[in-house]
Amino acid sequence: MQLQAFAKINLDLRVLGRRDDGYHEVRTILQTIDWADEIRIEPSDRFEFIENGIHAGGENLVVKAVRAFEKQTGQAVLARMELFKNVPAGAGLGGGSADAAVTFLGLQKMFCKQIPESELLKTLSGLGSDVPFFAFGGRAKGTGRGNEIHPMDDDADYGIVVVVPKTQIATREAYSWLTVPDKSNSISRFAARPDSSPEAEPGNDFECVVFPRHPLLNEIKTEILRAGALRASLSGTGSALFGIFGSREEAEAAAPHLASWGIAKAARPLSRPEYLQRIWGVAKW
Repeated sequence: MQLQAFAKINLDLRVLGRRDDGYHEVRTILQTIDWADEIRIEPSDRFEFIENGIHAGGENLVVKAVRAFEKQTGQAVLARMELFKNVPAGAGLGGGSADAAVTFLGLQKMFCKQIPESELLKTLSGLGSDVPFFAFGGRAKGTGRGNEIHPMDDDADYGIVVVVPKTQIATREAYSWLTVPDKSNSISRFAARPDSSPEAEPGNDFECVVFPRHPLLNEIKTEILRAGALRASLSGTGSALFGIFGSREEAEAAAPHLASWGIAKAARPLSRPEYLQRIWGVAKW
């Protein structure tokens, strides 16, 4: 079985406050794009996991997804799994979360285990806040800590350029920047834009705390706009930034001009039907 785990961007991301459980209340618009890791699975007499492009061992979300599947179903996973990382880690593109979700979905199909959607989403949520999104793909709103997914109408008629510099930003650290030291965690103490209504202009609340600490990222955003993007934004907590272009052709023309800032990839959004069809790649069992 060969699976594809597609990345995401955050078309909008607002932090609304800190929850009693220690997580943050967010509202975000997520969109899958055609940039993917690959996961290959073949039967074996024992479990074996091989990483290509990143080394996290047992902490890799693929392994955690396998263990979660075994715990929930009672099915031992005797398989050789190989992960090929194409989506940069630590960039706010959800690569690890996509790997986890697609691994779980693939094992469910491989071992013919039909898990009710409510239980499936609860398990995926336990692996990470944005992991449940990758069971749906396309465009969706994420609420709660980002794990409550509400599919939206697809809009895939535009182009994207994603720029990933060498800078890496830890998600936990970025969230800590949103709270003024020694102050309360009320919403008013957060960096969220004053106008947090659904009609507000899309953006990313992390820009106002990430950009002062990493000015290069603000420069990249400016250059993406100069390259012809209709708008540009940080994805997640960064460090990846993306630009929205009127067409895939415009995005492909702009990407080479942004390559000096890091990886610059022209991409396009994946609608939900296309995403769900393409995650399976080549599947034989």
